Amino acid sequence: FFVGYGLELFRVVPLTIFHIKRKYLCKTKAELKEAWAPGDLEYGTRVPGDMLIVTIVFCYSVIVPIIIPFGVVYFGLGWLILRNRVLKVCVPSYESYGRMWPHIHMHVLASLLLFEVTIFGYFGVKKFYYAPFLIPLPILSLIFTFVCRKKFYQFFQATALEVAYRELKEIPNMELVLRSFIPPSLSAEKSDDDQFEEALSQVSRK
Repeated sequence: FFVGYGLELFRVVPLTIFHIKRKYLCKTKAELKEAWAPGDLEYGTRVPGDMLIVTIVFCYSVIVPIIIPFGVVYFGLGWLILRNRVLKVCVPSYESYGRMWPHIHMHVLASLLLFEVTIFGYFGVKKFYYAPFLIPLPILSLIFTFVCRKKFYQFFQATALEVAYRELKEIPNMELVLRSFIPPSLSAEKSDDDQFEEALSQVSRK
Protein backbone atom coordinates (compact mmCIF):
# COMPACT_ATOMS: atom_id res chain seq x y z
CA PHE A 1 0.00 0.00 0.00
CA PHE A 2 2.80 2.44 0.86
CA VAL A 3 5.70 0.76 -0.97
CA GLY A 4 5.33 3.02 -4.00
CA TYR A 5 6.02 6.21 -2.04
CA GLY A 6 9.15 4.69 -0.50
CA LEU A 7 10.44 3.93 -3.99
CA GLU A 8 9.50 7.47 -5.02
CA LEU A 9 11.78 8.91 -2.34
CA PHE A 10 14.77 6.70 -3.13
CA ARG A 11 14.11 6.60 -6.91
CA VAL A 12 15.81 3.23 -7.14
CA VAL A 13 14.08 2.17 -10.36
CA PRO A 14 14.95 5.32 -12.39
CA LEU A 15 18.53 5.16 -11.10
CA THR A 16 18.86 1.52 -12.15
CA ILE A 17 17.41 2.26 -15.59
CA PHE A 18 19.82 5.17 -16.00
CA HIS A 19 22.87 3.04 -15.24
CA ILE A 20 21.68 0.34 -17.67
CA LYS A 21 21.17 2.92 -20.41
CA ARG A 22 24.52 4.56 -19.69
CA LYS A 23 26.38 1.28 -19.94
CA TYR A 24 24.65 -0.33 -22.92
CA LEU A 25 22.66 2.25 -24.87
CA CYS A 26 24.08 5.76 -24.50
CA LYS A 27 26.77 6.53 -27.06
CA THR A 28 26.82 10.33 -27.04
CA LYS A 29 26.55 13.10 -24.47
CA ALA A 30 23.09 14.01 -25.78
CA GLU A 31 21.83 10.47 -25.21
CA LEU A 32 23.39 10.46 -21.74
CA LYS A 33 21.70 13.76 -20.91
CA GLU A 34 18.36 12.43 -22.16
CA ALA A 35 18.73 9.28 -20.06
CA TRP A 36 19.49 11.36 -16.94
CA ALA A 37 16.44 13.62 -17.46
CA PRO A 38 13.85 13.02 -14.69
CA GLY A 39 10.84 13.27 -17.03
CA ASP A 40 7.29 14.13 -16.03
CA LEU A 41 5.03 12.67 -13.33
CA GLU A 42 3.56 9.85 -15.47
CA TYR A 43 -0.01 11.02 -14.97
CA GLY A 44 -1.30 8.17 -17.13
CA THR A 45 -0.25 5.59 -14.53
CA ARG A 46 -0.37 7.72 -11.37
CA VAL A 47 -3.92 9.09 -11.57
CA PRO A 48 -5.76 5.78 -12.29
CA GLY A 49 -4.09 4.12 -9.29
CA ASP A 50 -5.05 6.96 -6.97
CA MET A 51 -8.62 6.96 -8.31
CA LEU A 52 -8.83 3.23 -7.59
CA ILE A 53 -7.66 3.79 -4.02
CA VAL A 54 -10.23 6.59 -3.59
CA THR A 55 -12.98 4.20 -4.70
CA ILE A 56 -11.76 1.42 -2.41
CA VAL A 57 -11.54 3.73 0.62
CA PHE A 58 -15.00 5.17 -0.06
CA CYS A 59 -16.73 1.82 -0.49
CA TYR A 60 -14.99 -0.06 2.32
CA SER A 61 -15.31 2.82 4.80
CA VAL A 62 -18.83 1.55 5.55
CA ILE A 63 -17.92 -2.12 5.88
CA VAL A 64 -14.47 -1.72 7.49
CA PRO A 65 -14.16 1.82 8.93
CA ILE A 66 -10.54 1.18 10.00
CA ILE A 67 -9.52 1.71 6.36
CA ILE A 68 -10.22 5.46 6.61
CA PRO A 69 -7.05 6.36 8.61
CA PHE A 70 -4.93 4.35 6.17
CA GLY A 71 -6.47 6.24 3.26
CA VAL A 72 -5.80 9.58 4.97
CA VAL A 73 -2.17 8.62 5.64
CA TYR A 74 -1.72 7.39 2.07
CA PHE A 75 -2.94 10.59 0.47
CA GLY A 76 -1.14 12.71 3.07
CA LEU A 77 2.16 11.06 2.17
CA GLY A 78 1.25 11.40 -1.49
CA TRP A 79 0.69 15.12 -1.08
CA LEU A 80 4.09 15.60 0.57
CA ILE A 81 6.14 13.34 -1.70
CA LEU A 82 4.51 14.05 -5.04
CA ARG A 83 4.37 17.78 -4.36
CA ASN A 84 8.12 17.76 -3.71
CA ARG A 85 8.69 15.73 -6.87
CA VAL A 86 6.56 18.01 -9.04
CA LEU A 87 8.21 21.18 -7.75
CA LYS A 88 11.85 20.03 -7.53
CA VAL A 89 12.36 16.92 -9.67
CA CYS A 90 9.98 16.51 -12.58
CA VAL A 91 10.23 18.42 -15.84
CA PRO A 92 6.81 18.47 -17.57
CA SER A 93 6.89 17.50 -21.22
CA TYR A 94 3.77 19.54 -21.99
CA GLU A 95 1.27 21.86 -20.30
CA SER A 96 -2.46 21.07 -20.43
CA TYR A 97 -3.58 24.11 -18.36
CA GLY A 98 -5.84 22.05 -16.09
CA ARG A 99 -7.67 20.11 -18.80
CA MET A 100 -7.13 16.90 -16.84
CA TRP A 101 -9.03 18.13 -13.80
CA PRO A 102 -12.57 17.51 -15.21
CA HIS A 103 -11.66 13.85 -15.76
CA ILE A 104 -10.36 13.52 -12.19
CA HIS A 105 -13.42 15.32 -10.83
CA MET A 106 -15.74 13.01 -12.76
CA HIS A 107 -13.96 9.91 -11.41
CA VAL A 108 -14.21 11.22 -7.84
CA LEU A 109 -17.95 11.82 -8.28
CA ALA A 110 -18.34 8.33 -9.76
CA SER A 111 -16.57 6.91 -6.70
CA LEU A 112 -18.91 8.91 -4.47
CA LEU A 113 -21.94 7.56 -6.33
CA LEU A 114 -20.65 4.00 -6.00
CA PHE A 115 -20.08 4.63 -2.28
CA GLU A 116 -23.68 5.78 -1.85
CA VAL A 117 -25.02 2.70 -3.64
CA THR A 118 -22.77 0.50 -1.47
CA ILE A 119 -23.89 2.12 1.78
CA PHE A 120 -27.55 1.81 0.76
CA GLY A 121 -27.12 -1.89 -0.06
CA TYR A 122 -25.13 -2.56 3.12
CA PHE A 123 -27.72 -0.89 5.34
CA GLY A 124 -30.45 -2.80 3.50
CA VAL A 125 -28.74 -6.13 4.19
CA LYS A 126 -28.36 -5.13 7.84
CA LYS A 127 -32.10 -4.26 7.86
CA PHE A 128 -31.49 -0.70 8.95
CA TYR A 129 -34.91 0.94 9.24
CA TYR A 130 -33.78 4.36 8.05
CA ALA A 131 -32.07 3.05 4.90
CA PRO A 132 -34.79 4.48 2.57
CA PHE A 133 -33.73 7.98 3.66
CA LEU A 134 -30.50 7.41 1.73
CA ILE A 135 -32.30 7.11 -1.61
CA PRO A 136 -32.08 10.88 -2.38
CA LEU A 137 -28.27 10.84 -2.04
CA PRO A 138 -27.48 9.29 -5.47
CA ILE A 139 -30.06 11.58 -7.08
CA LEU A 140 -28.49 14.67 -5.50
CA SER A 141 -25.04 13.47 -6.57
CA LEU A 142 -26.21 13.07 -10.17
CA ILE A 143 -27.74 16.56 -10.11
CA PHE A 144 -24.51 17.99 -8.70
CA THR A 145 -22.50 16.21 -11.41
CA PHE A 146 -24.78 17.59 -14.12
CA VAL A 147 -24.53 21.15 -12.74
CA CYS A 148 -20.72 20.99 -12.52
CA ARG A 149 -20.49 19.60 -16.03
CA LYS A 150 -22.67 22.33 -17.53
CA LYS A 151 -21.40 25.26 -15.49
CA PHE A 152 -17.68 24.69 -14.94
CA TYR A 153 -16.27 22.13 -17.38
CA GLN A 154 -16.48 24.54 -20.31
CA PHE A 155 -13.81 26.75 -18.76
CA PHE A 156 -11.26 23.93 -19.06
CA GLN A 157 -11.75 23.51 -22.81
CA ALA A 158 -9.83 26.65 -23.78
CA THR A 159 -6.80 28.34 -22.27
CA ALA A 160 -7.41 31.66 -20.56
CA LEU A 161 -6.09 34.67 -22.48
CA GLU A 162 -4.18 35.90 -19.44
CA VAL A 163 -2.32 32.59 -19.13
CA ALA A 164 -1.64 32.35 -22.87
CA TYR A 165 -0.38 35.95 -22.98
CA ARG A 166 1.90 35.34 -20.00
CA GLU A 167 3.40 32.28 -21.69
CA LEU A 168 4.04 34.16 -24.93
CA LYS A 169 5.51 37.06 -23.00
CA GLU A 170 7.96 34.82 -21.14
CA ILE A 171 9.27 33.11 -24.30
CA PRO A 172 12.19 35.19 -25.64
CA ASN A 173 12.92 35.68 -29.30
CA MET A 174 15.97 33.45 -29.69
CA GLU A 175 16.96 35.11 -32.96
CA LEU A 176 17.21 38.51 -31.29
CA VAL A 177 19.14 36.99 -28.39
CA LEU A 178 21.59 35.39 -30.81
CA ARG A 179 22.08 38.62 -32.74
CA SER A 180 22.72 40.60 -29.56
CA PHE A 181 25.76 38.42 -28.73
CA ILE A 182 27.32 38.57 -32.22
CA PRO A 183 29.64 41.54 -32.90
CA PRO A 184 28.65 43.57 -35.97
CA SER A 185 32.00 42.81 -37.62
CA LEU A 186 31.30 39.06 -37.45
CA SER A 187 27.66 39.25 -38.51
CA ALA A 188 26.85 37.84 -41.93
CA GLU A 189 23.94 40.26 -42.35
CA LYS A 190 24.68 43.80 -43.41
CA SER A 191 23.42 46.65 -41.30
CA ASP A 192 21.15 49.38 -42.63
CA ASP A 193 24.07 51.84 -42.85
CA ASP A 194 26.12 49.41 -44.92
CA GLN A 195 23.21 48.77 -47.25
CA PHE A 196 22.65 52.52 -47.64
CA GLU A 197 26.32 53.17 -48.42
CA GLU A 198 26.37 50.31 -50.94
CA ALA A 199 23.27 51.64 -52.69
CA LEU A 200 24.72 55.16 -52.69
CA SER A 201 27.97 53.96 -54.27
CA GLN A 202 26.07 52.11 -56.99
CA VAL A 203 24.04 55.23 -57.77
CA SER A 204 27.19 57.38 -57.92
CA ARG A 205 28.82 54.95 -60.35
CA LYS A 206 25.89 55.28 -62.69
